[in-house]
Amino acid sequence: MNEIGEKLQEARKAKGYTLDDLQQMTKIQKRYLIAIEEGNYNVMPGKFYARAFIKQYADTVGLNGDQLLEEYTDIVPHTHDEEYVEKVSSSQTRSGNKTGNELLGKVQDYLPTLVILLVVVVIAAAIYFAFIKTNQSSQESLITKNSESVVVSSAVSNSNDAKDSSTEDSATSESEKEETKQVVSVLSSTGSQTTYSVTGTTAENTVSLSAEGGESWVSVEADGTMIDQALLTDGDVLDAAIPADTKTVNIVVGNASVTGVKLNDENVDYAPEAANAVTQKIEFQFEETE
Repeated sequence: MNEIGEKLQEARKAKGYTLDDLQQMTKIQKRYLIAIEEGNYNVMPGKFYARAFIKQYADTVGLNGDQLLEEYTDIVPHTHDEEYVEKVSSSQTRSGNKTGNELLGKVQDYLPTLVILLVVVVIAAAIYFAFIKTNQSSQESLITKNSESVVVSSAVSNSNDAKDSSTEDSATSESEKEETKQVVSVLSSTGSQTTYSVTGTTAENTVSLSAEGGESWVSVEADGTMIDQALLTDGDVLDAAIPADTKTVNIVVGNASVTGVKLNDENVDYAPEAANAVTQKIEFQFEETE
């Protein structure tokens, strides 16, 4: 066991955390945590991941990750730009292919339903126009038989009905717009972990994570299932498609100061309590709109 591994292990035990606890908190696989404590960096998926995991491990057990990496710079593996580009490119390609396949599958699943809805709309339109035609014929007959005052009264009544119908349609349209508006609000925040309540979203949602001015390791889970994870360098964006009917989305951000978070193309601000936290754990709880 090397010196940096001993220091991290002592800090973990001082916090009362087991390796399983730390795996749940950081989303880093247990075998990588063991490798860090033993100084066995060869099992890591890459040199950057070794540095990123050590930093996240240290921050989680109460140590300063940046200071620890600087103090043991001769021990911890150093990264190279070529490795960054290769890993991020590979991750983004997998993400893009997976998103395209999911969208195609969903279109195929909903195609029979869309056809049925189209037939229903056509039938409803035919019935509506037949009713209008019958109603107009009935009014023409009444105009012929009744006096001019009755005709004027009927015209005024029809005009008022049309206005009322237009007002109701407008109100319904505005109401529907309000119901579909996305609302994201903070439920709780402890600094390194923030829980948000989300309402007004559609069945299909997308989480976008972007790096600006630095590097950040990120991961996205939906209802406990890993959706995607990647190392983001300056200018990179990870778009993760969230499956329909998902109740909870969990996000781990390795370097919050350079990482932006969006839900359905809308920015999600970090909670004020999280302003000084390097590692962020974010939870979106999707609520059904009544």
